[in-house]
Amino acid sequence: MRFLVLLRHGIAEDPSAEKNDLERELTKKGQRRMEAIAAGLARVFPEAEAIYSSPAVRAMQTAKPVAKEYDLKIIKRDELAPGVSPRALVDQIKDNYAIFVGHEPTLSRLMQDLTNVRGEIELKKGGCYGIAFDDGTPRLAWMLPPRVLRRLR
Repeated sequence: MRFLVLLRHGIAEDPSAEKNDLERELTKKGQRRMEAIAAGLARVFPEAEAIYSSPAVRAMQTAKPVAKEYDLKIIKRDELAPGVSPRALVDQIKDNYAIFVGHEPTLSRLMQDLTNVRGEIELKKGGCYGIAFDDGTPRLAWMLPPRVLRRLR
């Protein structure tokens, strides 16, 4: 079986004219929450073999406590950058249990593209989708908001 987690970055600084979008950082609150979310994610999904992240600073900062929970290195991938479709990356990776750290609305679009789930869905910051590939056919196994992940730790 193959399983993919799509994790939205944590609470970040607001966009501003002074900073490039890729340079925006997590807020202190975002950093604290991501540590708790990472611990909760490791409880619900202990099998992670790889963590792929958008090159955006806020995504890399989100991936850092997750990587620490799993004792894994973060693999930076441009396909997870804001506004880029990571669809081809799903087919390229060989890990059976992977985590993608990225952005909205890209992650929700990817989930819908893979699973054919329709409707207006959006991940909250720090929330994630779990996608199971049963016999190669992807299905949405779960959607966990950040509040639930923080309580699981």
